[in-house]
Order: sequence, then structure tokens, then C-alpha cells
Amino acid sequence: MLSNLSKRMRHAIQLMRHSFDTAYSVVRSTWNELYQQLLQWRERPSFDWNRAAAKRAEEQASRLLNEKVRQQGTVSSFRERGDTEFSAEEWRIIRQIQSSVRTANRNNITRTAAYARIYQSYPELHWALLAHMVSRNGGWSMTDLQGEWLPRIMSANHRLWTYRVLERSNALIFHDAYPQLLLYAASRRAGKSLFHLLPAFGVSAFMTPFWDGFWVQQTSSLLTTALIINEQNVIEGRVMRNPTYRAHVLNEWDFQLHGWLQMNQVIFPLGVPSPREEEAIPLVGLNLENFTDLDERIAFGEKLYALLFHTPHIYNHAVRFMRAAPHTGSRADYWPHRFVKQAIPPDRTELSVTYRAYSPALTDVWKDEPARQIEEGDWFIDERMYRHLQPISAPLQADMTSSHDRLWRETASLAGFIHPSKG
Repeated sequence: MLSNLSKRMRHAIQLMRHSFDTAYSVVRSTWNELYQQLLQWRERPSFDWNRAAAKRAEEQASRLLNEKVRQQGTVSSFRERGDTEFSAEEWRIIRQIQSSVRTANRNNITRTAAYARIYQSYPELHWALLAHMVSRNGGWSMTDLQGEWLPRIMSANHRLWTYRVLERSNALIFHDAYPQLLLYAASRRAGKSLFHLLPAFGVSAFMTPFWDGFWVQQTSSLLTTALIINEQNVIEGRVMRNPTYRAHVLNEWDFQLHGWLQMNQVIFPLGVPSPREEEAIPLVGLNLENFTDLDERIAFGEKLYALLFHTPHIYNHAVRFMRAAPHTGSRADYWPHRFVKQAIPPDRTELSVTYRAYSPALTDVWKDEPARQIEEGDWFIDERMYRHLQPISAPLQADMTSSHDRLWRETASLAGFIHPSKG
């Protein structure tokens, strides 16, 4: 039986080796991507981008913004305008959508499934598939907090507050975006635009020109980019700048550790695993270095979108995974050779080479958070976000299979170093 000191030294050596491998891989990947960009700069395709449609949307948004300024920086809220502005049928649509949003906004599992349903009905809504895949990653991050390793690294209180940050962000984005998607579905059924109802759901004035333009001409890349910009701004003031969340989570060293250790990975599985498979299905994705930076989150979302829809084989595998692998929140959903949903017995201290780590289903470890009041206000107060309305290209280097494996080896080594008696 190894002593705790011997175990700690063993895990420290493993951690240093894995960290060196990760750092080397990041540098090599960065240089390789730069080299490939130089080689392929002229030939490298990007999304079809309707510059005229983007310009029209910007101009319409600017007119709305100027109207707000003309009214001395205040905009009458939906409630202040009164109920007479909408017909009885429009009120029926509003209440039906609000009810659907409340039902589907219970937790990460129900949200993820809702995004998939709307995308399968309306595949022109690219953002819905992107949101589905990112929401899966959000669920995996939530269950990591109660899984094999993070309880040994983070305190119970900090894990709870981290979950609250993830859940609040997840719920706020859904509360804002899902009504927009359902309103599009309602418009399709009605055969006419219903986007004048967007204020009833507290949606930013920024989005109205993009939905109006999409109704006339379906430029999916422009609408998706606008939704990425909008949703990241939705959580910026309500979560990222919230003093409580900053004090309990965002300013804490172990939250910053996620970026240092490349733990803010968003992955897209390229295949549907079999429980008996012993090899990893391939993964692609990206790592978000600074979760608290608004511009970086927007650029990150745009790159993920380009990655998902730019390369046919990635898109096809992602859609197949969406349809065939129900989302539970456990990482066993995509890597059953490395993760299991059942916890190991507490008396197991020495682990075999084939040991699979505990990654629970979300509903087994987290209760539904009660619905909280949404802070009012429109983030759209100036034209700074227009700079993100640009054509984008998919990253040239996106394979994450090896780096994802190293991530969990690093995490296991760090957990063993901190609590050697448990591993």
C-alpha cells in the first residue's frame, strides 16, 4: 500500500507530464493553424454572407437605437404600452409560447431536448442545433461538479455556486432565445410575420431587424451570428457582471484554473458510441480561454458555429449524435469507455488500468432550480456589437480527441495530488 506522500508525488509527476503535453500540444496546434492559414488563405472558404442583408439589419437597428436616444434613453416597456396593442389571437400565441418556455426551462436536460425538437422541425434555424450541442456541454460541465474528480479539487460550496452560474446562464439564454424560435414556428404556421410580438418576451430590440430580414430572405448565417451576439450579451450583465456570482465563482482561483488547464472545452462527438466500445469516438471542438470576456465568448460561439456547419462530415456526425444519443448530462453519453453513470464503491482506493470514472446523470445529482425573476432591461445601448457581424471561417485545427483525453488525465492527477488517499 502506497503512503499518501508517495501517492502525492506520483500524481504530481503525472500532472506535470500531462500539463507539459497539453502546453506543447496547444503551441503546436496554434503554429500549425497559422501555417495552414498562410497556405490556404486565398482558397479558404467562409460562410455565405449576405453583406447587403447585414447592412440593412444594422441600419434598422441603428434607427431603433436612435429612437431610444430620442426618447431620452428610455423605452416604454411591453407592460407600459398596455394590452390593447395586441389582438386576442396574438395574446393566445404569446401565452402559449410563454407556457411552452416555462415547461421546457426546467433544467439542462429539458432545454437540450427542446433545442433539438425545434431544429429538427426547422433546420434553417442553425442556432438551434448549435445551442443543442453547446447545451450538452453545459450539462456535462454541471455533472463534472459532482463526478469523479472535481469534488476532490473544489469545495462543496464553490461547486454549488459554480453550478448556479452555469444553470443561470443556461436558463437565461433559453428564456430569451427559445421564445424567438417558437415565434418563428408560429409565424410559419400562420403564414405571416409575428415578430412584432418580440417585445412581449423581453427580447432585445437588437434582434428585431434580423428576424424581419430572415423572414424575407433566409440568411441563416446572419441570423445565427446575431443570436450568438444577443445571447452572450443577455448573460453579460445578469451573470458575468453580477457581484454575487463574481464574488462566489468568477473571481475565484479554482474557476480561473479551468482556463489554465484547458478545462473550458466545448466538444462535438463524431459518432454514436456503443457501450461495449473500448476506443474513443473522435471529438472536435474548441477551448474557451476566458469565460468572463464578452468579446471572446462571442468570437468563440461564431467559431463553433462555423465548425459545426462549415464541414459536412462534422455536421452530419453531430446531427446523427443528436438524434441517436439521448442527453443525460453524463459524459458516458459519448465516451462510455472512459465514464460510467454509477459511482464506485467508497472502499475502492487502487484503480485498475481499465477503470472508468464516475460521471453521473444530471438529474441524479442536481435538483431543478426554482424559477427566478429575470432582470429587466435591454443590453442594446450602442453600436459596439456591430463589429461581430462579419463573415467567419471554420478553424483549421479542431481535433480534440487527444486533448480531451489529456484533460481528464490532468484532472485525475490533480485530484490525486490534493487527495492522495482517494486514488
